[in-house]
Amino acid sequence: MMTQNQEAALNAFRELIQYHKSMWSEGSGYTGNEQLVYLTMPQARIAVRYELPLGIRCTCPTGIGSPLRKPYRYVTVMDIEQMTRWLSFSDMDNLPSIHTEFPQHIQQRMRDYILQIMEIECPECLPVQKPVAPLLGAQGDIYNLLCIANRTLRGAGQQEQAEQMWRLVMNSGNYFSALAIIGEYVDFGEALPQPPANNK
Repeated sequence: MMTQNQEAALNAFRELIQYHKSMWSEGSGYTGNEQLVYLTMPQARIAVRYELPLGIRCTCPTGIGSPLRKPYRYVTVMDIEQMTRWLSFSDMDNLPSIHTEFPQHIQQRMRDYILQIMEIECPECLPVQKPVAPLLGAQGDIYNLLCIANRTLRGAGQQEQAEQMWRLVMNSGNYFSALAIIGEYVDFGEALPQPPANNK
């Protein structure tokens, strides 16, 4: 049974989302944003229920016909059926994101709202705690960092998260976007010191 305080908090989140949504416009249907704020499916279902606009990005740049500096097709989704249909296409992202036409800091804030709503409505659906991966100071090519993060997640018993992270990084398009995705799944810890090279 939900308490009066919890209901008041949920209403406050609903009003905050509507306030930010009132300044949102759908945009051109394309994006150049590489650092999207992705949601898991339980988070996305709550977002849709609270009428928060989401989007799904195509993983391949379209090139001809797209607006300047916005090479990726970006589909707005406002209901579960529509979201499920677009996610089923192989050339689209595996997860929806907070709509890219919100400013970046608002996208992060909206995700925080969703997580706080989940704490009240369905705490069992909250993301598992991120394990610490020894990435800082490790060899910096993205494939090496991805493998370290993948091993860390699997070692923490988070196989599903490891597979999801791997797919998103492989479709991310650039180094900085890939790093941002890895940071959604693991915390960056210090790498173990490497033994000195043998110069014989």
